[in-house]
Amino acid sequence: MPQLDPASFPSQLFWLAVCFGTMLLVLSVFVLPRITRTLTTRQGRIDADLQAAENLRADAEAALAAYDAALQQARNNALALAQEMRAEIQAETDRQKAELDARLAEEAQKAEARLQAARDAALGGLEVAARDVVGDVMQAVGLGAPGDTDIDAALKAAQKG
Repeated sequence: MPQLDPASFPSQLFWLAVCFGTMLLVLSVFVLPRITRTLTTRQGRIDADLQAAENLRADAEAALAAYDAALQQARNNALALAQEMRAEIQAETDRQKAELDARLAEEAQKAEARLQAARDAALGGLEVAARDVVGDVMQAVGLGAPGDTDIDAALKAAQKG
């Protein structure tokens, strides 16, 4: 094999150095700058995309915070409205109850007056009936025909005893 001949080592090393140097020069002048530009462009695009994603995330968080605030405000408004309606209904209920209580008190007073009138009428008729009964009983017992003073005395004695 000619490559392993020690006499050709210096020329082989020379051409190795020339090829290596040429290759290094071509790579450093043409290829590596393009690769570096591509990597820089990619890194810039990645950084821009990450920044855009971060901005979108911040916007989404702000929108979520605004949504939560609006939702809380709506809940507070609904609660206030419900309390206001409850107060109005309670006031209307109290007013109707007061009207009903007044009407019932008036009807109870009228009924009490009718009852008192009926009681007075019944007691008035009772006194006349009692006088008749006492007179009949005294006559039946054999005390004779009693006078008004005898009947009054008998009624007073019955009321006391």
